[in-house]
Amino acid sequence: MKLLRFAQNLLMTAIKSKCMNFQRILILCFFLIFSFSASAQKNGVKYGSEGYSETINKGKDSFTRLVDNVWFDIKKENVRIKGDSALYYDKQGIMIVFGDVVITKNDTIDITSKRLNYYIDENKAELRNDVVYDDGDMRMTTNYLDYYMSTEDGHFFNGGKLVDDETTLIAEEGFVVNAEDLIKFYKDVDLTNPEYQLLTDTLFYHRTTKIATTFGPTKTIMKNGEVVDAKKGGKFYTDKKNAQYTLGKITTESYEIFGDELYFDDLTQESKAKGNVKVISEENDIIILGDEAATKKEQGITKIWGNPILKQAVDNDTLYLTADTLISIDSEYDSLSRLLAYKNVKIYKSDMQGVSDSMAYMMQDSMIFFYHNPIIWSEGNQIVADTIFMEIKNGKMDKLNMRNKAFTINQDTIKNFNQIKGRNMTAYLKNDEMDKILVEGNGESIYFAVDEETLDLIGMNKVLCSSMKIQFLNGEMNDITFYKDPEGRFIPPHEIEEPETRLKDFLWQIEKKPQLIDVLGKYAPIKVTKAEKNQPVLPDETRLEDEN
Repeated sequence: MKLLRFAQNLLMTAIKSKCMNFQRILILCFFLIFSFSASAQKNGVKYGSEGYSETINKGKDSFTRLVDNVWFDIKKENVRIKGDSALYYDKQGIMIVFGDVVITKNDTIDITSKRLNYYIDENKAELRNDVVYDDGDMRMTTNYLDYYMSTEDGHFFNGGKLVDDETTLIAEEGFVVNAEDLIKFYKDVDLTNPEYQLLTDTLFYHRTTKIATTFGPTKTIMKNGEVVDAKKGGKFYTDKKNAQYTLGKITTESYEIFGDELYFDDLTQESKAKGNVKVISEENDIIILGDEAATKKEQGITKIWGNPILKQAVDNDTLYLTADTLISIDSEYDSLSRLLAYKNVKIYKSDMQGVSDSMAYMMQDSMIFFYHNPIIWSEGNQIVADTIFMEIKNGKMDKLNMRNKAFTINQDTIKNFNQIKGRNMTAYLKNDEMDKILVEGNGESIYFAVDEETLDLIGMNKVLCSSMKIQFLNGEMNDITFYKDPEGRFIPPHEIEEPETRLKDFLWQIEKKPQLIDVLGKYAPIKVTKAEKNQPVLPDETRLEDEN
């Protein structure tokens, strides 16, 4: 103020004296005045410009106009603001900065925009148009950002984008909560990186842990084509490129996989589901339940374990299958696509049941292979061999092939065991009933003749031959034809001795025959009546049906 009064007094003296140096004095006075305007301090704010400044006196609305490379220093916040021009309302504690606005805080945070409204009492900056926030680790762009200098909290709206390492986040609205190290995104949130894209409406991103937490429906589209849909959101570990979701589904080329918890890992290209898992293949009309499932897209492998059970519609019936582990393998060659089952395999169909150690289901050919001590029960027949495989045509079982050490046992109405043994056997079915069996190599048979009316035993036929054909009628043996020098004898009832009633390796294993309740396991109802025990349909509360 003393400098200003000195300049004014000097100017008045020049005017009164009308001295010859009036012009020089006038220039000196303006220089002194503008030197004052280039740097000033009010309300704890130091400000200035390289051009000029002027005070517009409008009472309470008086302000100072600054032009050309203006700057403001707010010492208590360690903030410096620069711009092309500004209006400073010192009484209201408001500054409006125009042009190429730059805010620097603690020499680490830079915010740029085309316009700034700054409220000193609130330490609030309203930045508009081409806003860029950069703290060295994260870059955020928007057209609308409200930023609080003291807390370093922010709010962007009407669209914004954040880039943090390889992660890009786009949303309509977001809040920077510095105390929690969080950025909260709302409305049309899109998180992307080179490996995946995540879409949701609410997402919280933790800057230090790089964890993105979503709330509500969330869709993740992985680079390999898998899609994860979560109804209630979850956590995504962006630095580790894996995620954990709740209550949703994973969609692959072949399956939809549902679960209470979903996980996926981009590094291993593996997705997992846990709790109430359901795997659905509409193409093959297959539904699988289990405790856990995992899929590896690159290898085309889907694995289900923890009390898994498979259901497939076969004609007007349903095939159920269970094992310790089920594995589906997809291939670019359809003939190689298959479903595998390991350990304690059990199958149930109204007219066929079976057990084995392992199983392979070839999808394209509709062929099911049973390995390691397989046993099949069909229409009163027990069938065993080293390997058994069945062929399904038009939704019906067409052929049953038994390879190496084939042995078929049928118990008649008076509890005698008719037996057929050979190296290989092939059973043909018609209308879901046994039609005929062909035996090839080392054929042996025991057949009991019974009076159809009295059910009295007539005698026992025992034959050795190279091959034979057994014809069935209504599911029971009706006629046998022997080939290539058969050797046989008929034994009347009174001459039949117990050792002769059994072929070598005879073993009746009816106690292993699974019922529907055995196959359903934990999915069976708590109480099952005798009438329900073998019904091929699940109760309503556990029915294996498509669910969204």
